[in-house]
Amino acid sequence: MKNNNIYKEKALKIFEFAARNVPAYKKLLAEYGINPKIIIKNRDFEGIPIIDKKNYLLAFPPLQLVPKGKYPPMLSASSGSSGKPFYWPRGDAQEASGAEIHRIILENIFKLKGKTVLAIVCFSMGNWIAGTFTLASLREVARKDKHFKLTTITPGIDKEDAVGALRDLAPYFDSVVVLGYPPFIMDVILAARELGVNLEKLDLYFILAGENFSEKWRSMLLKTAGAAQALNKVVSIYGTADAGALGHENPFTVTLRRLASKHKDLKKDLFGQSAFLPTVVAFYPEGAFFEVVNGNLILTTSAGIPLVRYDIKDHGMLLSHQYVISLLKKHKLYKILPAYLKNWRQPMAVLQGRQDVAVTFYAVNIYPENIKAGLEDDRVAGLVTGKYVIVAEQTENLREQKLKVAVELKKGINTNTDLVKIITSSLFDNLIELNTEYRKLSRSINQKAMPEVSLVEYGHEQFIIKKSKHRWVRQT
Repeated sequence: MKNNNIYKEKALKIFEFAARNVPAYKKLLAEYGINPKIIIKNRDFEGIPIIDKKNYLLAFPPLQLVPKGKYPPMLSASSGSSGKPFYWPRGDAQEASGAEIHRIILENIFKLKGKTVLAIVCFSMGNWIAGTFTLASLREVARKDKHFKLTTITPGIDKEDAVGALRDLAPYFDSVVVLGYPPFIMDVILAARELGVNLEKLDLYFILAGENFSEKWRSMLLKTAGAAQALNKVVSIYGTADAGALGHENPFTVTLRRLASKHKDLKKDLFGQSAFLPTVVAFYPEGAFFEVVNGNLILTTSAGIPLVRYDIKDHGMLLSHQYVISLLKKHKLYKILPAYLKNWRQPMAVLQGRQDVAVTFYAVNIYPENIKAGLEDDRVAGLVTGKYVIVAEQTENLREQKLKVAVELKKGINTNTDLVKIITSSLFDNLIELNTEYRKLSRSINQKAMPEVSLVEYGHEQFIIKKSKHRWVRQT
């Protein structure tokens, strides 16, 4: 990757700072028998130990993890999608970085500079990072750049308040940006349409974070919102409680995904034997230095807790712009790209999911994206909300497993035997198509691999998003 040595030098500076100023990191290096001066002298970045939540963050008292044992101005909790919430400190530098990413999206992708803009923040506020961090980022954009006429309202995960903002406030602005967790935003847009909000009259844009979604889902959201099927209408941010905003989609990465979804050979060259279409985000290596070790993304960044070679537990890969262009040329797809897309030249991170949020069925990882594809199928998309809960349960004799999927129906749709059969067939067909290991399993155990579907009426308690994320997977 071009200039990689420059970015590695910046990462070494973060290591040097942590080794001098963070009590826990000093102790960790001593436990590993590592002399920071030798690492710095030899520029031996790969000689630095890889850390994670278990061997570092949970192994030391919280105050020992922050520089000089002093908390910065803000604390937020992780969502706990894969365990107990952890409380993350963050300072002004992280929020300034988050503001810059939001500015790039608003100005360079959405082209909203000079317009009056209403931002409706539908991330959970409370203790969770997404809502408060997004609010801080947007306020910083509004303060620093007076060319943005940006007004923000924070309904959080109150659906009625979010719909009220679309109905009562949005018509008075040139453009509206709705920010939130993808399944909740779809709920908001569906509810607004049911209540007769004239969404077609709004110039709507979406900033989403929290999980992967398919290109079919992106199109469904825009269609439901009455918005144009444009490349610059929906942007996913790669954000974590660990480090804030790390990257984002842009028109080039969206185009790349769409091409990969249509051209299987390109998809294989780009992503290998992926069980689903991964998210692709551009990132800024001067602020977030990534490596890939054993298939996991390893991050170095100057966060509230300085993180040096931190295993973020996201399975993924890195792509340079030059390499992606070479693949597009190989597959004779480069010439079809509009000229303006060729201006997006940042390196890209491919996010291939987390194994700790997959369900294991006969030793096969079934990913949330595999099930979502079945619910986005044309046979069932108009009947279900897209939300579900999956679990792999042992049978009573403990010799076999059942793959159980509870699916939420759309409002006004009633359960019946035929509907169960249609949804089961759709889930099975998409699992066979997308997940190579499941396909092999199905050939081996035949009918036992078939998912067992139960249908749940709209608005059931288990499908109401109460905190920050819906739990797709229930562990037994």
